[in-house]
Amino acid sequence: MRAGEKCEIQLSPLETGPDAAVPHPSDESLPFFATVELQAFTPGKEAWEMSPGEKWEWVKSHKDTGGVRFRSEDLWGAADSYSKAMKLVITFCNHVRDVAKKGWEYEAEEQREATLETLDPSAEELNKMKADLHSNLSLCQLKLNQPERAKANAAKATQLEPGCAKAWYRLGKACQIGNELEEAKQAFRKLLELQPEMPAALKALKDIASREKATNAQLGLRLSKMFSSR
Repeated sequence: MRAGEKCEIQLSPLETGPDAAVPHPSDESLPFFATVELQAFTPGKEAWEMSPGEKWEWVKSHKDTGGVRFRSEDLWGAADSYSKAMKLVITFCNHVRDVAKKGWEYEAEEQREATLETLDPSAEELNKMKADLHSNLSLCQLKLNQPERAKANAAKATQLEPGCAKAWYRLGKACQIGNELEEAKQAFRKLLELQPEMPAALKALKDIASREKATNAQLGLRLSKMFSSR
């Protein structure tokens, strides 16, 4: 829509009665329509137009939105929000590298005017944010049955934050689903180093051992049939 344009939308009330938030026609079989007019439109900023403080606020906002969408079981929406946050984090990291190369002189005026809330995040904060976003994306992709993508994101999360237990678990599950059992065992064993006796990791290793045993039994049976037929 453009400024000044109108559109008609159909509303479906979620509740009835005197306390209902949305009015509805007396004949409930009829649809309820409303006309909406866009009075004005404020275009958003491109990443390169944002100050470091603005970028960081948007990163946190997208991450929070992803969490809300995930809890409401909107997995595609959650993955989209985490991806948007990740794209901004990447441009933020590029900005930090550029500043480090050129020196802080050209930003001296901006820094003097910045408040505590808009100061650049530290390298440690950026690193943790990237790890969290990769780990969260991995979880969404696991639930969307995308084990290869889940594995890639979980692996990046473990590289950025080796002490992140959730990322190691998600890496193990992605490898387990993809039948990459050796890598799965390594991930779950690393998880047990971080959280000894963790039930989920112990169960996963037990399941992998059972699968390997069944595979070896099948292979042994095939070999015995092969040699006995000669």
